[in-house]
Amino acid sequence: MITKKDLLYNFIFRASSNKKIRTYYHLLEPLFHAMSDNNMYLNLGYHFTTKSLPDSVVKTQENMVDIVTKTFKKNGNWLDVGCGTGAPACYLAKLNNNISITGINIVESQIIKARNLAKIKNLNKRASFSLCDAQNISSLDKKFKNVYAIESAFHFENKQMFVTSAYDSLESNGKVAIADIIIKPELLSFFDFYKVSIAKHGLATKEFYTIKKWEKSLKRAGFRDIECEDITINVSSVLPKWINLIRTNEKYLLNLYPKLFLDMLCKCLQYSASKKEQSPFGYVVMRATK
Repeated sequence: MITKKDLLYNFIFRASSNKKIRTYYHLLEPLFHAMSDNNMYLNLGYHFTTKSLPDSVVKTQENMVDIVTKTFKKNGNWLDVGCGTGAPACYLAKLNNNISITGINIVESQIIKARNLAKIKNLNKRASFSLCDAQNISSLDKKFKNVYAIESAFHFENKQMFVTSAYDSLESNGKVAIADIIIKPELLSFFDFYKVSIAKHGLATKEFYTIKKWEKSLKRAGFRDIECEDITINVSSVLPKWINLIRTNEKYLLNLYPKLFLDMLCKCLQYSASKKEQSPFGYVVMRATK
């Protein structure tokens, strides 16, 4: 069972970024997997607001993968940065026979699970996974047609190094797409700053970028045709589904987590769900071309 000591670890100010990220996934990976029917997804999901909310949260998670990669040409070598336990890469490889995907992560246990998932789905020839830092993609010594990062970039300690490394690893005219949790300074009140501090430590991030900072970072790396798609409302509309899943499955989850943690998590999700686009925590997809 996840202990209170484990939960507090992410709030230790002197813990290294790598340790905090590993702890974050140690805490939340079992919950994500339990709520997504063990389909190995680790993102919140995307809801097409003109349609009914799907019965399964897995469909919204697949929607997120589709939205992030919608402008990519469906061929060549792709890179999944912060690949989690492999679900997005395997989903894309199964959907598109003309692509091969390399997934990278700094959490070794997740790489092992991703490789196992690809093997089970008979996709291990086109979906491979390696232990590698997002800030050092060039160490793979390989060029990619497309690079994407789904709900992982907020973890990266040096996002500029990630963006620059992604640029260097892309083929000419290659594309990058980054789905990320951001801060909207214009919606921050004086009383919100403690929430930002708690979120930084709870989500294992040194800094949440703003849209302007992502744009500046991508431009500095050399990218062109920089675009931002704000999908805050699409993500926040999925959150009540998560709250309901947690409450419905609370008896099982209490075998994994203290009730205090589950209550706190539901409260945070409810805050973003209620605030919607007025929340100081936004969600965007940044896209650019080399």
